[in-house]
Amino acid sequence: MDLLYRKAVPQDSLEIARLSGQLGYPANSEQIEARLAPILNADDHVVIVAEAQSKLVGWIHAHGRLLVESPPYAEIGGLVVDQEFRGQRIGKQLVRHCEEWARTKGYQELRVRVNVTRVEAHQFYKHAGFENTKTQQVFRKEL
Repeated sequence: MDLLYRKAVPQDSLEIARLSGQLGYPANSEQIEARLAPILNADDHVVIVAEAQSKLVGWIHAHGRLLVESPPYAEIGGLVVDQEFRGQRIGKQLVRHCEEWARTKGYQELRVRVNVTRVEAHQFYKHAGFENTKTQQVFRKEL
């Protein structure tokens, strides 16, 4: 299978929405396109897609994080590989592309947050060379 890894474009919104639904984040193409537009125009964000036979089989989003208490770093905001294509190293390649992007931006660290219930994702990131450094809870307040 020939795979093409490239930066996302607005026309990818429908396929990104389809894949996001597989991850448990349902959205329609219009919602994804609206979210994607400012991300694609931001210098400190990247969305890379994996394409096979004109169909997206995965995507990854990374962005820079600037915090007062720590040096700048890049963080993976989302990663999904089509359920029919998992186990073929597509996710690992997407992470590698993010690592390359982060290095070119001058970041010396790549982080990712993973829900405690996503045990398969924990194993994936450990195999990709990440180490678990923190357990935390996320609090939310609607405005």
